[in-house]
Amino acid sequence: MELVKQFDEMLKEYIRPLSFPVAVKLLKSGEDFPQKARNLKQTYGHPLALCQSIAIVRKYGWTVGIGKGDNACGPSLAYLGCMPYTEKQKEGGIVYPLYAKTLEAGKRTEEAAARLEEGTFERIILAPLSKAEFEPDVVLVYVNPGQAARLIQGANYVEGGYVGAKATGRAACISEIASTYKTQVCNITIPGAGEKVFAMTADDEIIFSAPYCKLADIIEGVTATHKSGIGRYPWPIGGLKASPAMPDCYKFLQVMAGLEEE
Repeated sequence: MELVKQFDEMLKEYIRPLSFPVAVKLLKSGEDFPQKARNLKQTYGHPLALCQSIAIVRKYGWTVGIGKGDNACGPSLAYLGCMPYTEKQKEGGIVYPLYAKTLEAGKRTEEAAARLEEGTFERIILAPLSKAEFEPDVVLVYVNPGQAARLIQGANYVEGGYVGAKATGRAACISEIASTYKTQVCNITIPGAGEKVFAMTADDEIIFSAPYCKLADIIEGVTATHKSGIGRYPWPIGGLKASPAMPDCYKFLQVMAGLEEE
């Protein structure tokens, strides 16, 4: 838990996200929710989509438990291994015709999507990183592109390489949670339809997701690149040091001030 605290403190000092980073824990059969976890279905009288629950956690600071019947988004349950991944999904039947011209195109989109094996997990815990009473499987940080660049620099610092982005414009949970958990590498997700329509994710927000095993490297990398001066947030702007060019009509005032000659 000390590592989680250090990662949260690093984010506050060097990245400054506008919403709480979200700790995600995937629970197997028999594993319990933390005592303080809220059930949003009981709170609001109806189930919410996973992306909505994530938004509530990062905006309200609540710890949320999502069990059977609590998630209003069937596709996310299948991708995260909480219920069967059907033949219709495999054949592209929920991608076509909404997101694909043909069923074959929809099938290729499904084949490219990361998913966890059916029966691997039953439930999900979400919590603000600073309040997480568990070791997260994945940490989600909603950021702007400038903040994402700093996290990417940090993620690449120790081992090199690059941070990939898998985006389909739909089902952000695939890349932000399923793909990150399955590959155990950091990932950038561009929020899609559900995030926009249901979770009200802003147009300038993208998602940086990291598996637990990469947190220490990111802390080291962000801290080191900040100290070296190669990257900081807010980003230092070289143009701030440039000599300003004033309009011609200011000429007489510039001369009066001794800043220019006649």
